[in-house]
Amino acid sequence: MNIMDSRKITIEEVKKIAQMSKLNVEGDEEKFSQLLSQTLDYIKILDELDTSKVSETFQVTGLTNVYQDGSQKVTLPREDALKNVKEIIRNLVVTKGVFDRE
Repeated sequence: MNIMDSRKITIEEVKKIAQMSKLNVEGDEEKFSQLLSQTLDYIKILDELDTSKVSETFQVTGLTNVYQDGSQKVTLPREDALKNVKEIIRNLVVTKGVFDRE
């Protein structure tokens, strides 16, 4: 691989990736810049493979048009489902926050 083909991931890009991924990389931006750049360089090896004779793969299970049968099934009564819930507001179960939002 030619060194000219290498691309360095900038610290700004690391910050953007971290923000979108909800990951805290504060203080390690330079380290992640190097690691991500090395990872992309390694993956570039795939560009050297001849895939012209490999058929495209869209899915691997072989299943098509899989739907539920539409029949109704007995479910847990609402009262039983909610009997251990600590707090309900407007028929909704109240939970602690799951995501940090800034």
